Amino acid sequence: MRQVTFMQENVNSVNSIMSQYPLRVRKVQLISDKGKKATWTIVTGSGTKILKKSPATQKRLLFLIQAIKHLQKNGAPIPAMVKTSAGKEYSQDSSGNCYILSDAVRGTKPTYKTSDLLSIMKELGKFHLASRGFQSNFTTNEREHLGGWAQNYARYIERLENYKKMAKSSSNEFEKLYLLYADNFISQGKEALKWIQSNYYTNWVNKVTAQKNLCHQDFAAANLIKTNKGIAIIDMDSLTFDLPARDIRKIFNKVMKKHGWSSSKAVLMLRAYREVHPLSDDECQIIYADLLFPHLFYGLSSKFFEKRTQWNSPSTLKKLKAMIDSENDRQRMLSSWKSIVKQS
Repeated sequence: MRQVTFMQENVNSVNSIMSQYPLRVRKVQLISDKGKKATWTIVTGSGTKILKKSPATQKRLLFLIQAIKHLQKNGAPIPAMVKTSAGKEYSQDSSGNCYILSDAVRGTKPTYKTSDLLSIMKELGKFHLASRGFQSNFTTNEREHLGGWAQNYARYIERLENYKKMAKSSSNEFEKLYLLYADNFISQGKEALKWIQSNYYTNWVNKVTAQKNLCHQDFAAANLIKTNKGIAIIDMDSLTFDLPARDIRKIFNKVMKKHGWSSSKAVLMLRAYREVHPLSDDECQIIYADLLFPHLFYGLSSKFFEKRTQWNSPSTLKKLKAMIDSENDRQRMLSSWKSIVKQS
């Protein structure tokens, strides 16, 4: 009974939201619903639209909308937002939740095979260039990470050390494996931190502070659509001010984690990005530092030890084993980073 009631509440909420737009709704289909975040396909008399319930607060959403408009103005392939009858780029329900309605984009999800991957890297470079010069009218909820890497690295290293203490008092298989390899990953983190404390990082931060560069934070296949005109970008929820290295590290980790750590693939990815968005060798060294830092190991460990995942989940242990199994390949790729930069 509760499920039926919930579904009806959902339908009523969507109907209420769509009544705020000058459109005739023909069909509504739920794509996903994660509570604070949900997405629907809306077929209207003026074409198919995508309605998104935003997890952002109103102030944060105003920042995102301004950023999206700036990116669109500078050529970023982001679907056009549909204005309400009152001329606003977002709508609200009776509970204060915010929604954005955009044109739907026809296409398919890109893969991480070479041709699509190179297109993704080039589009990422264009995205960073298009973001330059953005200045929000709102100073709250911008989520600026610029200049804060050293503090974050140090905090994560401290937590990894604390997880070691927690693991010593347990006989759980995950924790046993964690103890065997934690020191190695912590050592990588400390080496990466030294680079972030250098002038290489400070100089790039100063440069980007003047340029006002935005990062997407999840420029992955799931948030992109491959069309006959190129790559379209469909999710802007996590925009932040930071070095381009943040996005580059995230897509490298995502691709390599799934398809293996490869120097030749790294060359192709970095070269495709640099063809569009030039990077100095010093800036590439900061990308190296961020790839060296054990972000993936920390992410999995924190979920386990802080109980954000099922305590004895077999899949969590499987992920840790896969991460450790691929560590030699990862280190081999990182050890050839100077050659990768030279070839790109």
